[in-house]
Amino acid sequence: LLAMTAHIVFHDIDSLYCATHSKKIVNIIRKKIKFKNLLITDDISMRALKYSIKLNTTMAFDAGCNIVMHCNGRMSEMKIVARNSPFLSSFIKKKTSQLINKVS
Repeated sequence: LLAMTAHIVFHDIDSLYCATHSKKIVNIIRKKIKFKNLLITDDISMRALKYSIKLNTTMAFDAGCNIVMHCNGRMSEMKIVARNSPFLSSFIKKKTSQLINKVS
């Protein structure tokens, strides 16, 4: 029910962006692999990405990730992620509910 992107570059597919920011990679995950569940980023606060927290957040959502994960506990950064995240869609609500039910 859940897959995670990595902050790695697949040069043969997208030499500009890592998987977390790559529309091409997300398109492969969604269309070629036919993954129909939640796509979550790896931790955007781990400093593996070269952009700001704000830009890393918006780029991940623009690429097609459903959830941006931020793990270092810095409230100032968490607020930036929250302010730059879309409202929860019915798809995300449904899939997170399924995930919680499966795990519990």
